[in-house]
Amino acid sequence: MGAVDTSASPGGRVTPARPGLWYGARPAWQLYLERGIHREHHRHIRREQGIGVSWRDSTGWLAYHHDGLDVPGRPDPIPVTVVFFENPPYDTYGITPPNYPRVWADCGAVSPHRMPDDALCLWWPWSPAEQQWTADDGLLPLLNLVRDHLFFEHYWRLTGGHPRGRWLGAEAPHGFPTRRAS
Repeated sequence: MGAVDTSASPGGRVTPARPGLWYGARPAWQLYLERGIHREHHRHIRREQGIGVSWRDSTGWLAYHHDGLDVPGRPDPIPVTVVFFENPPYDTYGITPPNYPRVWADCGAVSPHRMPDDALCLWWPWSPAEQQWTADDGLLPLLNLVRDHLFFEHYWRLTGGHPRGRWLGAEAPHGFPTRRAS
C-alpha cells in the first residue's frame, strides 16, 4: 500500500497519495472543490496553477479568478481571486493550507476586515469550526461568503466607515487571542 495523505480531498479524507503532487495539483481535489461552481459561474471563473515564479515564489499554487461577482449595492461586478498555496507565504494559524486560502477582491478598498496584504479577512482562525469555511464546502459557498463580505464592507463605508460605520455581519476580534488569568 502506498503512502497515505490526508490532504488529498478538500476535507482531508484519507486517500492514497500520488508522489510529487500537492493537494492543489490533484485533479480529483480540484473537481471536488469546484462542484457546483460551474453551474452558477461557468462563464466567469477560470483556474490557473503553477509552481514558484509567481504568487511570491510559493512552491505550488492554485488560483481561481472570477471576472466579477455581483454585489448588492455596487454598480459594477467585483473581480475576485482565490489562491490556494502548497506552502502558504502567510501564517495559517494552525489551519491546514487547503482550508485557509487567500482571497483578494476590491483591493485598496477601506475596510475593517482586511489582512496586511489586502486579502479579505473572512473568518477568525480561532472561531468554532462551524463558523469557518473549509475546502469541503467547495468554491461556491466561498464565493457567497466573499459576496457577503464585500456587501458588508460597502455598507460599512456608506454608514461612516472609521470610526462609526456599521458592519452587518458577525465580527470577531483581530490579532491573537489573549489568555485569561486563572
